[in-house]
Amino acid sequence: MESNTSKLVAIVAVLVALGLGLFGGYMIGNNMDDMDKNESAMTQQSTKQADLRVAMNNLLREHVTSSLVVTRNIVDGASQQKIDGAKAAQTANAVAIATAVGGIYGKDAQDAITTPFVEHIAQSNNYAQAVANGDTMAQATALTALRAELRKVATVFNSVIPSVPADTLYEALSAHEDLLNQAAVEYKAGNFEKAYQLENDALVQISGGAEALSGGIVESKPDMF
Repeated sequence: MESNTSKLVAIVAVLVALGLGLFGGYMIGNNMDDMDKNESAMTQQSTKQADLRVAMNNLLREHVTSSLVVTRNIVDGASQQKIDGAKAAQTANAVAIATAVGGIYGKDAQDAITTPFVEHIAQSNNYAQAVANGDTMAQATALTALRAELRKVATVFNSVIPSVPADTLYEALSAHEDLLNQAAVEYKAGNFEKAYQLENDALVQISGGAEALSGGIVESKPDMF
């Protein structure tokens, strides 16, 4: 289902297109016609780039929210059926992100990103389970495995978006996971106000990541946008 933001982008694009059309009706001469065409092309390009930013932002924010649902269910000791349902939504989002990458860079890139992205989610959930169990050793083990998968994710993204350095992306991904992990700890401790603040911080942070990734995609694939 199309998001409200996507609908707004589409409406704005239509209004801009209509405005250019009406304005163009008063133009006389080939030079003005060429100007209309150039403006129309620029508008279309701008709209594609905006749509990409919206799509990336929606997918990555959904990644955060679906992960938080899983974490809360685990820490709250929800039924396995409820936890499994939340994990299914979380994995579906991960696959959607990989598919979006594949739609731009091809199936090889999609396959390369799918495994580490899904695996990093599994390790994140292992961390949440360790928090729920009060097992600090298991937390450390899950965190080590999580960071290894994040490094793989960063490397794959860098291979298709060279303008986004792998180290920079890895640091951003690690900071993102640190926010979610700390939120799990605070939630378990009953510090709900602090936990919710950390969760909001994670949403803001991931939106910045979406902006950087979409900008890198446009730079690497200018003919598409």
